[in-house]
Amino acid sequence: MVVWDQLVEVFAISGRLVVRLFPYVVVGILVGEGLKHARWSVWIGRACDQHPLVATVWAALLGMLSPLCTYGTVPIVLRLARSGTPLSPLITFLSASSLMNPQLFILTWRGIGPEMAFARAAAVFVFGVSLGFVLWRLPARWIVNRRAFELLDSEAPDSHRAPLRFVWRAFLRAAWRSFRFVSFYMVLGILLGSAIEVFVPGEWILRTFDPGEWFALPLAAILSVPLYACGGGTIPLIRSLLLGGMGKGSALAFFLVGPATRLTPLMALATVLRGPFVVVYVSALILFSLLAGLAYQGL
Repeated sequence: MVVWDQLVEVFAISGRLVVRLFPYVVVGILVGEGLKHARWSVWIGRACDQHPLVATVWAALLGMLSPLCTYGTVPIVLRLARSGTPLSPLITFLSASSLMNPQLFILTWRGIGPEMAFARAAAVFVFGVSLGFVLWRLPARWIVNRRAFELLDSEAPDSHRAPLRFVWRAFLRAAWRSFRFVSFYMVLGILLGSAIEVFVPGEWILRTFDPGEWFALPLAAILSVPLYACGGGTIPLIRSLLLGGMGKGSALAFFLVGPATRLTPLMALATVLRGPFVVVYVSALILFSLLAGLAYQGL
């Protein structure tokens, strides 16, 4: 009966979290799908026409606001690069958009709290701007995969500048597809997080992710590689670990490394960036996540 009672508690906790989080899933998806109809290439192009350092700051902000997936940003970045737009803000935009979007911010705010949502956004912004500043001084031949430009030869010259035409049926269909994808991983994450709350003693979590232990941050970063399947699905999991004693710095490191090490974004980045630079990029982000986690833990 003890195990049965624990299973009932798992589903009870999961049900409460579903009721709490899923309205924000819907809001985030609707906001994201609506923003997809914005003229991102035009906005980025105008921002990048400024001084490269100023443009990098704007590119980081626009990347975090972009609801497009990494594959959606790649054609924009390639087109603007071919037209002579400076490289550093474009890579900043590509990086920031792969690490943060409005949906993730909304879900993090509701699932964990506003402090973590802003800490996550601030860390992505600092990393994106720092990356752009470094790239400003590097030769393009070290960074860009030139063969990627050949993929665009068959496209109309100005096709990237037109926003998507808004059609209600297409909008709702796309929103439903996004909802099915996110909700699957969200429910999976909620069940896993609830099971951790019920079955895993808090002292085990505290011992594993004790903020005072040197290995807590690297361990969180390592665990994000296999566990980060979907941004929304990891939020209930990290929420449960935080309740069990996980340090907030470890949670931030998890949220930063996870998106960067997923296979899909890495393959998208590899269509724009040279293979060795992708390795350097991921290594730099992992190092930054550890430093950001340490700084956040100390606040």
